[in-house]
Amino acid sequence: MTSSDRPRLAVNPIAYWLAGGVPDRTTRTLGPAFTELAGIGYTAVKADVPDDMRAEDYLPWLASFGLEPALSLYSGSFDDRDTHRQQAEAARVYAARQASFGQRYCMISTFGPPDSPRIAHPAVGSGFDADRLAVVVDGIAGCCEAMRQEGVQAALHPHVGGWVETEHEVRTVLDEVGPDLLAFGPDTGHMSWAGMDVPAVLRDYSDRIVGAHLKDTFAAGIAAAAAEDRDYTEATRPGRIWAEPGLGQVDLAACVAAFPADFAGDYMIEVDVPSVPLRECHRIAYAWALATLPPDVRR
Repeated sequence: MTSSDRPRLAVNPIAYWLAGGVPDRTTRTLGPAFTELAGIGYTAVKADVPDDMRAEDYLPWLASFGLEPALSLYSGSFDDRDTHRQQAEAARVYAARQASFGQRYCMISTFGPPDSPRIAHPAVGSGFDADRLAVVVDGIAGCCEAMRQEGVQAALHPHVGGWVETEHEVRTVLDEVGPDLLAFGPDTGHMSWAGMDVPAVLRDYSDRIVGAHLKDTFAAGIAAAAAEDRDYTEATRPGRIWAEPGLGQVDLAACVAAFPADFAGDYMIEVDVPSVPLRECHRIAYAWALATLPPDVRR
């Protein structure tokens, strides 16, 4: 979220660096991606320094494409109390870098290791354990405290495959960690896949929303994944669950309407795995944004 008093359209280039099957967050992939995204009309991208770039070179490099840094995300597991201090320090370092980019907020999320039951059986809260959730809450709270030391407020980002996946888990974390420490950075796609009434949850925590990933889902793909007990990778193959905004069944207009009236954060387009070619995917999303988002959104 920038210092502007107006919301902003942004995009996560995840579909580009995941396209080859092996993550490639280098300038070799992101440079052409940013050229294409800027050509479509995007002016802000998720703030992540390429793996082959020094942090001090990042902002000038982005500016060379006519782009600004947008809301980023710190991810951890938080389920091992013995690592909480280490996680908090890593979160503080990450927040310090985001602060150097002018960011006041940073999403915080969880995503399990490959052998996690949440990856094997996604979106249903597999292996739920109330005691573990309490440990996760404490771990997230510690990271929030550490990030605040750098002038950055964390915003909870629900994610299928992590320990904060279901509506109960999302509400528990938000209710246990107060708004002075933890804001809300929802992901409409992950929340939809986990079976939530997304607009209703957004309305309940509207005053804490500081940014969001706007993502659509195919209801038929979600149903098939559940019926066949597909793991995360199988469930998210192209055309199965993730949809370009407006092509799926999430009521994104109702989601946007649930945001606070004074919202001034990033509406971030995110399609992890496009159902159409990359450029077409992001053109569809951009056209949807122009037609759907409030007229005061900076583009």
